[in-house]
Amino acid sequence: MFRRFVLIATLCVLLAGAVVSTLLLRPAGPDEPLAVDFGKTRWQAFVEEHFAFDEACRECHHEQFEAHQRSGHSRTATRMEQTQLADILDGTSYLDPRREVTFEFSQSRNGLTVATAGEAPFPVHWLLGSGAHARTPVSIDPASGYGVEFRWSWISHSEELALTPDHQRFDKFKPHSLECYGRPLDPEQALACVTCHMMAVPPKGVRPTVDEFYPNVGCERCHGPRKEHVWLAHLGRAEEAPPLFHYNDPSAYLKQCAECHRDETNIPRDAEPSSLARYQPYGLQKSRCFQVSESLTCSTCHDPHDQTSVEPGHYNSVCLQCHGTPPQPSCSAEPAGKCVDCHMPAMEWEAGIRFHDHWIRIINDADKPQEAL
Repeated sequence: MFRRFVLIATLCVLLAGAVVSTLLLRPAGPDEPLAVDFGKTRWQAFVEEHFAFDEACRECHHEQFEAHQRSGHSRTATRMEQTQLADILDGTSYLDPRREVTFEFSQSRNGLTVATAGEAPFPVHWLLGSGAHARTPVSIDPASGYGVEFRWSWISHSEELALTPDHQRFDKFKPHSLECYGRPLDPEQALACVTCHMMAVPPKGVRPTVDEFYPNVGCERCHGPRKEHVWLAHLGRAEEAPPLFHYNDPSAYLKQCAECHRDETNIPRDAEPSSLARYQPYGLQKSRCFQVSESLTCSTCHDPHDQTSVEPGHYNSVCLQCHGTPPQPSCSAEPAGKCVDCHMPAMEWEAGIRFHDHWIRIINDADKPQEAL
């Protein structure tokens, strides 16, 4: 029975809007309201029964736990009123450079709201993103399930608000609608938008208040529910509840990361070439290094528990594990070695945000960013 519950819980984690089970929640009918009080209670109880939460892992996996606290995964979603940005924005305004519309911010005991001329103040629920590049606010209306990705984001390198990347597509808007504030999201889109930033999101039929979401990419997002494992570990029987996901196979490992970081199966159909560097698994799968290797995967270069290294020497040493044996001629372009700069250059996306292209290859000078020449 527990295995069945574990499988159901995992689907909740990975698929936004998935119906848990008729044993757990009764799906709302087409004419029923989204707010289902008994569903809310049973969803929270279900999560608490099967998930141990990160702190429970600390006792036995102290090193990994401390590393995770440094990683971007530990802060992928924060309730807006708990962020420093909410305090910074309180009483300020932002002029949308493409619409010539001014957004006014106000913080109160009920959280941050944003308003614009002729429209009612709108609550800001979540701030998504680790802050490595940017953080974007999102709200989901508990009554209807509809959401909005706001038109303003905090850009880390410039430390200021700017147009949310890709929102130039939404310059035209309908007054007195969610379009006034940004990109409207239907209930399915709203949950899909936040799923990769959360450990678990409420399934269909549960009123999506902020209390129903379990934020950040924690241990159990990648290893599955671990409540039984923790209980057995205290009895000296931890091996009886192995992780739900296994990462021994490089391709399976990459596929798991691609659930959120995206590969060719889930990149947007209308993605611009300049945005493809954002999707690291997509690029890596196009690389000959990946195609001919039997071991190359995400964790070859990145500690899955820790923050991403910014040291060139770290990546040089990884490259040389294969390209240094048998002895090969030294690189004529960079004998001292800056493998990433030449073969995985940083590509500019929008708002000055840059991502390293994970399509590892020899790139012609005409295709390289000027800073890399």
